[in-house]
Amino acid sequence: MSRTTWAAAVLTAGLFAGSTGVAFADSPTSAPGSGSGSGVAELRNAATRDCALIKDLGPTVTDLLAIVNGDASTPGSVAWLNAGAAKAKAAGRANLASWLTTRATLRQEQGAVLQTRQQLLTTGTSWCQGHGFGAAS
Repeated sequence: MSRTTWAAAVLTAGLFAGSTGVAFADSPTSAPGSGSGSGVAELRNAATRDCALIKDLGPTVTDLLAIVNGDASTPGSVAWLNAGAAKAKAAGRANLASWLTTRATLRQEQGAVLQTRQQLLTTGTSWCQGHGFGAAS
């Protein structure tokens, strides 16, 4: 799996949390719900963008989780890396086996991060639907 794909997955939460926070920071003169047209419009635009992002990122995170949790025939999965480590160890390639084992451990940790991202996206989708921004797929 490419570094770009993993970087995109890791940045998911930052994008989700960051753009809404900026929207609040951009409108310090008008409190949310105060009725001021400009501040409320900016918040609505930010929420619309965030909900569209959530809708787009959901399938990506799901696909990445399927790879991480795949079986030994799925390239890039934890099981695939562990199988490669076992094969390398049996062939007497201790350095390669160690490297693959380390990669499998890191991939497992990335899978846990992706699980958290998926839960955040689910919560975000519910929020979007509940507030009329229609993030449903």
